[in-house]
Amino acid sequence: MLIFEPGPGSDELVDDVMRRARRRAEANGWRCWAYRNEMAAGEITLFLEGPRTSDAEERPVFGTEIQELKALARRFEPVRSLIEHPLEERA
Repeated sequence: MLIFEPGPGSDELVDDVMRRARRRAEANGWRCWAYRNEMAAGEITLFLEGPRTSDAEERPVFGTEIQELKALARRFEPVRSLIEHPLEERA
């Protein structure tokens, strides 16, 4: 899960990146969704839920999508989950 606020004028780009992130996650068996906070309308929370099994190979879920969202955000906070998974490829 991560929480972020898109920078001014970046809503369309953020929407495009989130759609790509969702398609990539779902193609790999993960469930990915986002919602806007009702109390702070500029804030978006992105969720990722996946088919973690003991024999699953631990690999990144996303390509550059997380880095792109970070670059488009004025505030970006990754939130630790109960089980950590690599969300993006490390350069």
